[in-house]
Amino acid sequence: MTLSKPDHLHGDADRLARHAFGLAALGLGILAFVVVAVSQDALWSAPDPRISVPAFAVTAIAAGISVARRERAYSLCLAGLGLAGAALVLGWFLMLAIVIGATAALILILHSVM
Repeated sequence: MTLSKPDHLHGDADRLARHAFGLAALGLGILAFVVVAVSQDALWSAPDPRISVPAFAVTAIAAGISVARRERAYSLCLAGLGLAGAALVLGWFLMLAIVIGATAALILILHSVM
C-alpha cells in the first residue's frame, strides 16, 4: 500500500493546473489595468466605464470561480481584483499616489532640515 503525497508537496507542473483561475484573475487584472491606462486621454480624468467596468466584472468572475473551485490562490485573486479595481478609478488612484508621494518627500525633507 502506497501513500499519496499531501497537496502541498505536489510538483510545480501540477501547480499551474491547480491555480488556473487564480492565474487567470491575475492576468485579467493586469490586462484591465494596462488597457485602461493606455486608452485614457488624460491621466487625471475618469476612465471610460465601457472599458473598465466589464474588465472588472470579468476579473471578478474569474476570481469567484477560483474561490468556488477552492484553488486556495487567494493572493492571485486579490492582486487581480486590486489591479482591476484600481483601473476603475485610475485617475483618482494616480492623483492620490502623487499627493501621497509628494507629502512623503516633503516630510523627509523637513525632517532632515529641522
